[in-house]
Amino acid sequence: MLTVRREQFRYMKNKYLTRFLCLTLMSGMVLSGPASVLAAEDTATYTANGSDFSDSGDFDSGSEDPAPADPTPAEPTPAPVDPTPADPTPAPVDPTPTPAEPTPAPADPTPTPTDPTPTPANPTPTPSSQITKAAQDVIDRIKELNAQTITLEKKATVQSIRTAYNALSDTEKAQVSNYNLLVQAEATIAQLEAQKNNANTNNPFTSNTSAAQTGTPVYYASNIHAGKDFYLDSLKNNYNLTFSDDFASVMDEIEKEYKEKNKVADASDVNGSKTTTSADSLLVRNWQDILAVYVYQQSQDGKTEFTLDSSCKKDLAKIFAELNPIVRDKQDITHVTYANRKINYYIKKNKIAKKDRTILKKYVETDCKLLCAVVTAANGFVRESVGDDVSEERVNVISAAYSLVGKVGYFWGGKSTVIGEDPGWGTSEKVSAEGSKSTGTIRAYGLDCSGFVTWAVINGYQDKAMQEAVGDGTSDQWEKANVVTEADAQPGDLVFQKGPEAGSDNHVGILCGKTDAGDWIAVHCSSGKNGVTVGEAYSASFRYIRQPSFYPTQEQVQEMQSSSTVSTTTGDAAVSTGTDIFSANVTVSNTLQDAMKSNTSDSTGFTTSGSTEKTSILPDKIDLSKEKVAVFKAK
Repeated sequence: MLTVRREQFRYMKNKYLTRFLCLTLMSGMVLSGPASVLAAEDTATYTANGSDFSDSGDFDSGSEDPAPADPTPAEPTPAPVDPTPADPTPAPVDPTPTPAEPTPAPADPTPTPTDPTPTPANPTPTPSSQITKAAQDVIDRIKELNAQTITLEKKATVQSIRTAYNALSDTEKAQVSNYNLLVQAEATIAQLEAQKNNANTNNPFTSNTSAAQTGTPVYYASNIHAGKDFYLDSLKNNYNLTFSDDFASVMDEIEKEYKEKNKVADASDVNGSKTTTSADSLLVRNWQDILAVYVYQQSQDGKTEFTLDSSCKKDLAKIFAELNPIVRDKQDITHVTYANRKINYYIKKNKIAKKDRTILKKYVETDCKLLCAVVTAANGFVRESVGDDVSEERVNVISAAYSLVGKVGYFWGGKSTVIGEDPGWGTSEKVSAEGSKSTGTIRAYGLDCSGFVTWAVINGYQDKAMQEAVGDGTSDQWEKANVVTEADAQPGDLVFQKGPEAGSDNHVGILCGKTDAGDWIAVHCSSGKNGVTVGEAYSASFRYIRQPSFYPTQEQVQEMQSSSTVSTTTGDAAVSTGTDIFSANVTVSNTLQDAMKSNTSDSTGFTTSGSTEKTSILPDKIDLSKEKVAVFKAK
């Protein structure tokens, strides 16, 4: 019995020991597997290269008794353990920390965007702290205005914004970033006002522009032509002078009334001619001196600005009489002229000190003479600007040319033989002449360069028949004018940009005087300036001078003057009859006709037999070589 119990006890003991051994082995296997490696990650040590885990002998001390544990389960256990954690296990383990490392990497850029955040935050308070409320108010008002259509009704708004802007300090003005929009609005208002004024005064250059039809190219219908502003501004800025538009008629009235008072009449007066001629002996040649004396007298009263209009007529008439007493030839009582006294007479008579003569001399300068002639288109000023040796016929043509400054625009192919201003100027017409970029477009009708020359000659002579004498087109005008040298060239001659080889592709103008430097000045209808303009000839690319044959020569002028008489009456006794004057005018008329007919013999000039001369304006023939000489120098 006891033996049986002992055997049972031994059996049970072995059974429990076996189970314990199995549990121990299993525990060892588990602890040596991947799970233990992961569990020990925080305390495991890396190899020298930092890529492998060291796990040798970590769990060997856990079981010393069971010897069989080493041969049986130990061998197969490390076999799967080694390959599993050694190669595959660290492989996934490595990528695991790899993404773990970039995890802080995005964490770094996170503050990076936070860095720029304060960067814009800095400028934000800057403008808010610099732009004042007043400046911001102007900015907002300009924005609001810009969003609307600018009309004349907005003028008050624009002016109020301008007032608010002007009230700002310089620093605040700099903050108004849209200031240019205000300037544009002001320019638009000014343009609209100009258009309205033109419409109210029936301006022939902007009226009837509605004739442009839909579907037709319209590019220049409401063109702005060259005006008088430059010359008016030059007079005002340099000489403090302003002329009324009708001042030429004021001058004519003074002359007419003076003749009536002294009971004298010139050849053209008795004949009823619409123009003066070289046969007239009562031609006033000191209007510039009369002006200078008037300005001097006004300055003595403390005036610094001088406006010449009808209100000055009485004072001017008094000066006119003082400087133009009637002079009768003692040997020929029929020959009557004006004294045409100059400022030197006035200075000597009134014993004006040298220091006070400056203003008198200033107003007889070449520049002042030219400006007065251009602005008024008055023969009295033109005569002094061109010189005493220039015929009255040339003076008349230049005066007619000046009369269109600021009054007509350029129109390719535009012609007119109307005496006076053509009512068709300014109306919308289609450019039908070929050869221009404006061909086929609609624009305000006016004159081209040769049309302007033809009109000036016709109106200078007040005779439409002069169209045949001067010619139509640049080619015809070249051929009907003659060769001229510098010594013989005079104001009133024609000036061309190119020679005859250019044909109709040329530009023509009229010489109207010289500067102090001796450079020719020309008046011409310019496409670039879109109208009649006056300027230095060489700078306008003029190179060839031709002399029309319809002007009387110096010999013919002398003949006209010697055959002319002036009608004077003293009480009831007639010194010279109107019949004598009429006879003189017949002679003048025939002389002009002869001059016109003589054009047929040598009209081509450069193609006559025995001569192949080309009238090129070279330095050895004519002085047009100074390209940068200003026509009107500032004083």
